[in-house]
Amino acid sequence: MNNITFDHRFYNDVRYSIMDEEKSLNNIKTRVEDNISKTIWKEHGKTTDDWARYAHAHHLWYPTTVYKDNEPYAYIVNTEKTVHVKILDERLFWTVSILFKKENNGLMFLSEVWIRSYAGKNIEMLKDLLKDQHLVFTPKGNLSVTTETIIREPSLKIEREKKEAAHPINVSQNWKKIPNYAEYDELLDYESIIKPGDLLKGTTA
Repeated sequence: MNNITFDHRFYNDVRYSIMDEEKSLNNIKTRVEDNISKTIWKEHGKTTDDWARYAHAHHLWYPTTVYKDNEPYAYIVNTEKTVHVKILDERLFWTVSILFKKENNGLMFLSEVWIRSYAGKNIEMLKDLLKDQHLVFTPKGNLSVTTETIIREPSLKIEREKKEAAHPINVSQNWKKIPNYAEYDELLDYESIIKPGDLLKGTTA
């Protein structure tokens, strides 16, 4: 992708903002301090970039904020067992959330996807939510899709529908190499995988 840059500051999904360096470090430290020694943090927690490089090499938790044309575009969290990607809109609400599970062979499998749409009327994400779609894949080709539609007028209610693929689907595109440090482009190419309408042809309710 063109015009992509990144840093390792912390995305605050309550205030819908990217924290500054100092607050980001404090939040990262809170996340990881139970899993590392004080010496490791003192040596490798001087900057968010220092921590990310060390954490990636040692399979520890670290965040990455991706910018497109200098605006926040995605937020990626690497852990020992997963890579979690959230695509952000101009309000820093996440619109797509993608979870990869790491395997032992240097590969990871896209196992869950959440897709959200909003009304564009409220400054709080959940109060602005119109529809939430949750896709769950398995390596054997199983797929289930749960859709929740929020009806706000005349009173609030949630309509829920779950469908499953009637036959195993092709999940070869769900397998990706676990990315090297700073190699994020392929993680952001979610549109090549997420096509629920096509995937769910011949579904059963």
